[in-house]
Amino acid sequence: MRIKSLEVQNFKGFEYKKLHFSPQFNVLIGNNGSGKTAILDALAVSMGGLLLGFDGIASRSIKEEEVRQVYRQSGQITELIPQHPAIVQCVGQINDSNTLSWERRLNKKQGKTTRQYAKTIRQYGEQLQKKVRDGEPVVLPLLSYYSTARLWLQKKDKVELVKPGSPTSGYVDCLETASNEKMLMGWIKTMEIEASQRQALLFVLEGLRDAVKNCLEGCESLYFSVQLDGLIARFGNGQTLPAYLLSDGQRTILTMVADIAYRAAVLNSHLGEKAALETPGIVLIDEIDLHLHPEWQRTIVEQLKTSFPKIQFIATSHSPIIIQSLKPGEVINLNDEQIGDYYNKGVEDILEWVMGVANSPQSEGRLKMMEVAREYYRLLEHAKERAPEELERVKARLDELSAPYSDNIAYHAFLEMKREVAGLGDDNASR
Repeated sequence: MRIKSLEVQNFKGFEYKKLHFSPQFNVLIGNNGSGKTAILDALAVSMGGLLLGFDGIASRSIKEEEVRQVYRQSGQITELIPQHPAIVQCVGQINDSNTLSWERRLNKKQGKTTRQYAKTIRQYGEQLQKKVRDGEPVVLPLLSYYSTARLWLQKKDKVELVKPGSPTSGYVDCLETASNEKMLMGWIKTMEIEASQRQALLFVLEGLRDAVKNCLEGCESLYFSVQLDGLIARFGNGQTLPAYLLSDGQRTILTMVADIAYRAAVLNSHLGEKAALETPGIVLIDEIDLHLHPEWQRTIVEQLKTSFPKIQFIATSHSPIIIQSLKPGEVINLNDEQIGDYYNKGVEDILEWVMGVANSPQSEGRLKMMEVAREYYRLLEHAKERAPEELERVKARLDELSAPYSDNIAYHAFLEMKREVAGLGDDNASR
């Protein structure tokens, strides 16, 4: 399951907005107040349409405070007028061939979010639930939302064991913006004890460990200590720490990745250690770069892609380093509708041309490139008029100047092109 497009009307700050999404990874960028989190909230409402088809699972409705409001001045009185109806429309692909469209509305104050326009996605949820009840083979799509309030494991509470339940329990609180670590920690503790009693590996637990180790920098081992009643991480540098003593960035990634893998394992336990790799679905992440060092920001997108290859991620970010790690079509700029290619572009270029930061300070590397270019051009000027011995020295200096930038294909090719035009290319030298 994935989202292909979203339309909102009178939702939060949007009078109208339509967006299209790429199949695997999307990052919303834009100024503060441009509506990045609002888009995630609208997507959560849309995704909640699937949960209408499951008994005992709370959906996500449009809240009254999410209805767009207009300020009007009437004499000396300021009026705040809600703009009903608030509408969230979605087109989604539920498998390789089936595409559904559905809609949810809040038509009036103190009303309820409509269900009738979400019939197609609700019926799909009902079909999935029936297959679960009948014991038919089915792969349940994962849904989850990680807000900026996702810093978990801030204190050490007693972890309770969890009892066996339906696969659909993997949807409990999945679209709540507040974190719920009790279910996650309880499941891991229960699985550790079960594995110990069986004296055998539990494949779903091993799949979770693999996902965490792939995303948590330097982590070599993850286990739940029954004695300490907490999650323990061991790193390649020799450190072994309880999860609640990890840095904010480490805790954020550990618990988010573990929660995705846990939900995949509960929803699709029959997939065993492949649950994280084979479970489709949609994950929303607000500020994906939250608490992460720039070096980690550079790799986190690819780590999530490889850990959960069938999940569609839709995230937000203010980080130019996140942006430069994205492939064409994976950036959605709410300030500029044009689709750009920012992969491996310089941070200064992204700050200025994508994020609109005027006169951003130049790095020493970029200033050096400009200095090299100026000397390069000076040497090329009137090069043909130089004596043969002096011309050879010029060519050697040109080689010396361009060599450090051979990995920068565009820059190096531009210098070589200028050299060819001036008649000092390799071909010219051989003639």
